[in-house]
Amino acid sequence: MFDRMAVYEPGVPVAPVPTGWMPPCWERLAAGDPYGAFVHFIRGSGGAPAFMTKLPYGYLRFALRIGFRGPSWQRMRPLSEANVAEHEQIAAQQGRLAEFAAVTASVLLLRGSRTARASRAEFDALPNATLETLNGLNHFGPEGKTAPVVAERAVAFLL
Repeated sequence: MFDRMAVYEPGVPVAPVPTGWMPPCWERLAAGDPYGAFVHFIRGSGGAPAFMTKLPYGYLRFALRIGFRGPSWQRMRPLSEANVAEHEQIAAQQGRLAEFAAVTASVLLLRGSRTARASRAEFDALPNATLETLNGLNHFGPEGKTAPVVAERAVAFLL
């Protein structure tokens, strides 16, 4: 049993989670086509700008191959399977947000100011939560150059 926990933008379904993109994404990953898989993620997961979701599959796949080739893609590529699995787990939790009321631990809920989603539902569902927005961070705040900011805030809360 935990008496305190700190989380950064936890995957909590506050609205229906699209799942139709997942099987073709898995198929592309199994075929060794991470760009094709990423196209299915972009077009189906609900997080991309609307214009990208309307681009033809082949065009978007080609654009991704041209645009995502450097160190950032090399870091993201191995996470593709974990990304789909995480979204499957989030979808499986649909409709369970009210159960968070049973969490008695103190929770520090961190999020980045540059993250597109602005839901407070997770915070509102937790009876002992503190919500903190970290300026200038996005969804990938806990990695790279911004990781120390997240770690510093979490450690201060946990100790």
